Parts: sequence; structure tokens; C-alpha cells
Amino acid sequence: MIIYLSLARIAGELNDYPAGDWRSEIYADKSGYYIYLPAAFIYGFYESSYPDSIDVRLGDGFSFYRGKLVTKYTCGVAILTSPFFIITHLIQLACGETADGFSTAYLNYAYMAAIFYLLAGLIALWLFLRKRFSAIVTTLTVLMIVAATNLFYYSFRDSLMSHVYSFALFGFLLLAADSFRTKSGAGNIFLISLLASLIVIVRPSNVIFLPVILLLDLKSFAELKARLAVFFRPLYLAIALCTAILVFLPQLLYWNFISGSLLYYSYGNEGFIFWNSPEIAGVMLSPENGLLLYVPLFGFMVIGLLFMILTRKSNGWLIFSILALHIYLVSSWHMPGFGCGFGHRTFVEYYALLSMPLAWLIHMVLAGRKYWLMLFSGFVAVFLIWFNIRFSLAYRKCYEGGGSFNAYNQYVVMERLLPFVSGKYSYYTGYEQRDGYLKPGNRIFVTDMAAEGRKVNRVTPETAYSDAIVLPLEKLISGKLYNLKATFLITSQGQAGDLRLVCSVTNSDSLIFYHAEPVTVQAGAADFSWDKTELSLRLPFLPASGEMKLFFWNRSDAEIWIDDMKIELKSYVRTGLW
Repeated sequence: MIIYLSLARIAGELNDYPAGDWRSEIYADKSGYYIYLPAAFIYGFYESSYPDSIDVRLGDGFSFYRGKLVTKYTCGVAILTSPFFIITHLIQLACGETADGFSTAYLNYAYMAAIFYLLAGLIALWLFLRKRFSAIVTTLTVLMIVAATNLFYYSFRDSLMSHVYSFALFGFLLLAADSFRTKSGAGNIFLISLLASLIVIVRPSNVIFLPVILLLDLKSFAELKARLAVFFRPLYLAIALCTAILVFLPQLLYWNFISGSLLYYSYGNEGFIFWNSPEIAGVMLSPENGLLLYVPLFGFMVIGLLFMILTRKSNGWLIFSILALHIYLVSSWHMPGFGCGFGHRTFVEYYALLSMPLAWLIHMVLAGRKYWLMLFSGFVAVFLIWFNIRFSLAYRKCYEGGGSFNAYNQYVVMERLLPFVSGKYSYYTGYEQRDGYLKPGNRIFVTDMAAEGRKVNRVTPETAYSDAIVLPLEKLISGKLYNLKATFLITSQGQAGDLRLVCSVTNSDSLIFYHAEPVTVQAGAADFSWDKTELSLRLPFLPASGEMKLFFWNRSDAEIWIDDMKIELKSYVRTGLW
């Protein structure tokens, strides 16, 4: 309970966004999953009882048509999270607080639900793997699944998307299917049917995972016939059908309510339009959610899967077939990147299945007892965990670069996710000598009070602006500028001043970038002391072209002197070590 409550609190702190904010838990797609709960327990399914424009304020994840509530998403997530919603709602009522289903308090229910299912799914997965691998291999595998994949992101940062709940159900079903081989009683049939139905009602396309019920650890065709014979016993078949009807009934009744038909395709014109030319490369390598770029551990899972197939391990071809079919389906969808997300979110639940090839890979490393390989693998594992968690925490909820790598590269650079080649340029002036970069150069003041030498860059209330340093960027540095560091000595005559360091970039007479950074200026002391100031500015990956101008803007009545100015520019050239 301590672990559970602590993790739920962390998830809440990582998503401290107010209700209605596009980054909050009940917004866009997530509001479409969620809306079933306020409808079922508070408002009903007719528009007239809802707050005005609530669909717009929550990101249009649902809508109203002819007075009826319409959401294209199935109700599985709402079913699984309903206990947490009910508890939240009862607490709000008991405390006399706002119990409208949309206030900030209801955001907390999502974190409590997601962390509960995450932990439950991980426990189920651990129990499933432990029957096949050692405790250390099983523990390391589960650790990598949660810490080195985007399961972490969809548990802690996008908690109301369907994927952590599907992951838990996949883990439960693997464990139940494993027991089905030796224990095929009515209770187990009911459990398997319940889990299978919930998997489909949460995310219908995950129906392709259900063959594991009959094919897990299958060794022969005769064994398949025996399993089918058990499953199709009249009593067991009746249990399975009744369970499925019970689970699907709320969805069927809702579809009948909005369409007049029990079966209804709620996604309208959205579909698998790329079925004859699937966008597999984009799904794997696009900067917008490409799986390998955000979850490099997936590549190691595939290596483990190939090992399973080549060495004829159980379930190798089963995992390969389900994974290949899933990749084809998501690559055929009209939006292969699946919108805002971190990595390709549709793979999150399939990590439960891919835990087996990952466990085999870890087993091989440990069983080989080659310490150099174990040390190298440990380093890789730590890096993958660090990469995933750091990237997940820094990610701004949605990729902002379209098909361009610019935004991805900015994350690489700003968060130091990968090694990269950096361009560097430094410029220093004590204002003692004129050079081609100091313009116009007529505000340099000669004084014996200079920090070094006899000259300073003076800016008075009358002049307002100091002399500028003008750098022809294409002659000095390559790549895209991401950081500017300015170090200088500064003093004020008699009183503190309001000063700004202005950085502007122009190209072909067009202003590309402008920023005025405040500079702290202390009141001048009796002994005329100088203060050292250092400023660091993040630049938005500016192309190293045109001119960069740096100057001081005096917005006060004080006279301010600057000396010993040093400028350091850094740019991103390319990812890699060479």
C-alpha cells in the first residue's frame, strides 16, 4: 500500500495540470473514455443535463448529436476504472465538495486507477515469467518492461489512455492461459472469458491477442485438438458466451441508443486506409512517435524473438505472428502515428507478450557467465532506463515537429539523451581594441575605473543602448544553435539599474529571433566594485546563418558600465560520436 500510494502521488505531481488544460488527464481522447462514468452516475446520456460546452472544454473527446451523448470510444476503460470514480465521487459528496465529475478532484482518480493496474499487471507478469525463468531473470525483465519502455509514460503521465489497463489485462490473461493447460475447470473458463472480453471492450483491435488462450506453449496439433475439445464442452461454452454477453451488454445498449443498432462502427470515416501499403517505416522510425526512436528496448525484444525462433523455443512463432499482425494493423491505420503520444502507444500492452523474448535474451547473457558481456549489458540496460525515464519526464505531451526531426533532436540535446556532435564558438572583448564585430563602436568609454585596461562599454539613460557585438554566424559556427552563454563584469553608478541583454538574429533583413533577458544590476558601492554576471539562454535550434546581434538595453535612470564580455555559442551538428 505504501508503494502504491507513493507511486500514485508521484503520478499526480507529474501531471499537475488544472481541469480543462489540454495536458490534463480528462481531455481529448481521455475524456472520450471517461465520459461514460459521469453519464452513468451523474448526468445521464442526454445533452440537456450537462454543463454548457463541456465537450469543447474537454477537448472534443466526445460530442452531442441530436441531444444525445456520443463518444466513439468503447467503455472498457470506464468499466475498469469505475470503482475509483465511485470512491472519488462519494468522498466529494461526503465532504460537501464539488461533485460534478469534472473538477480537479476527479483527475486524481485516474492516477489511482492507473498505478493500481500497473502494479497488478506487473505482479501477474512476474508470476507468469517465474514459471519459465529464474527469479533474477524474471525480476530484471519486469524491471526493464516498466522502466525502459513507454509503459512508464502511459502509467505516470497519460494515465487515462487505455494502454496501461490493456497491459494489465494481457498479463492476467497470460497467467490464466498458462493455468488453463493443467486446470480447465469452470472457474478458470469464466476467468479467461472475462479477461478476453475485457481486452476487446477496452481496445477492440486487441482481439488479435486472444489466440494465446489456445496456442500458448502449444507443442502439437493433437494438443490443440484437446484444448479445443475442453473449451467447447457445452457447459464451458455456455459460461464463455454468457460472460462475454455480460461484459459487452453495456456497450451494445449504448450503441443501440445512439444508432438504433446493437452493432455500430463508431469511428466513422476513420479506418485502415493504408492496408495495401502499410506505413511500417513510419511506425518504427518516424520522429513523431516512431517506436524505436522512443523505445529502443523494442529492438532488443525483437532480437530475443529471433533467438526464440532460430532455437525453436516455445511460443516463438506465436509471438512473431501476433506482433507481425499488430504491426500491419497499426501501419494500415489512417493515422499511423496515432496522434499525440510518447512513442507508438499501441505497443504498450504487447510488452506483456514480448516479455518472453526479452527474458530469453537476459537469460542468455547471465547463463553465458562472460563478465565483460554482463557488464556491457548492464551498462546498456541502465542507459535504456535512464533514457526512457528522462525522456518521459521531459516530454511535452505531444510531438510538435510534424515529420521533421528538429523537435526530436532538441530533446536529444536539451536532455542529453544521446551523444551528439556540438559546434562551438567563443568571442571575447575587453573593449580595448576595435574589431569588426563591435558596432558601431562609438559608445566605448575611457576610464581608470575599468575592470581591466581603460575602456568599458557604457550605456546611459540618454543613449539607452550599448554598442553591439554583431556575429556573422555562417562564418563562425555550423549546425543549429541551441545555447548562448554570456559572461561579463558589470557595475552601476549610484543606483541599481533595470538592464536587459538583448539577443536578436536576422537573416536577409528578416527578424528570425528576438529575446531580452533581464540582468541583475546592484547599486554601485563606494569602492566602485564590479560584479561578475553569467547568463545562459536556450536558443530554439536557430540555423547558423545571418547575423546575431547582442547588446544591452538600459531601461532605468542609472548609468551602467560593462567590461570583459565573453560570448559562447553552442550548436547541434548531428547525433553521434564522430
